[in-house]
Amino acid sequence: MDYPDYIENFKECEYRAAYCCWVQDRQAADNNGNCARAYDANCVDADPGDNTDLCYVDMENAPGSARVAGGYAIFPDDTEGDIHCHGLAWGNDAGLDDVYKGNNLFYVAMYDHLYQRGYVRNVPGAPMCGCAEQMPIVSRADCTEMDITQTVRYTWVNQQLTVRALNVNVNFNACNGANNNNNDLEAYYERLVDEGRADELELEALQKRLVGDCDGPIADLVDGL
Repeated sequence: MDYPDYIENFKECEYRAAYCCWVQDRQAADNNGNCARAYDANCVDADPGDNTDLCYVDMENAPGSARVAGGYAIFPDDTEGDIHCHGLAWGNDAGLDDVYKGNNLFYVAMYDHLYQRGYVRNVPGAPMCGCAEQMPIVSRADCTEMDITQTVRYTWVNQQLTVRALNVNVNFNACNGANNNNNDLEAYYERLVDEGRADELELEALQKRLVGDCDGPIADLVDGL
């Protein structure tokens, strides 16, 4: 699947990472979130499985989603309630994870979370999914990577080499991150750095979005206003 870089949310992902954040659960009986039957009584304002803390939203980063040119929404002391964030990243070497990143995004956003878990609704003022630099500042995000097997055929005819892909198998798994820290987007990106497929400056940029603890970033933001 093509990566939708023609959509504002996914244009020019500067450090090759994207994630989604959902704030509500709309599907019962799937062992994810607290939506339950009967829907009209037990799924009116249900929460997703909580896996992160929401620090703040800088609406200037995604004015198309915020519908305003700028402003902030700040969430100290876990006032946001339950929220779930999940993402992906790819290396700088035009490898198969780059080629098939559209498949990974579709799996994360549409299959695994919308279809399988029923997670919906964006953080107000932010995209539901987008390049990391457009997304809310959060403590962390889960992560999916792909294991890809591709069979190709090489043909040499009349002094011309042609290459054709015969089939591709893509398996989606929780990311294996650096220091045995798995299913964690920041740790996976650190692994890309260790493998020479991303650099330290890019990791530092991502760490300004996935901050570990909200207290310091919120204090820095308020001090700068």
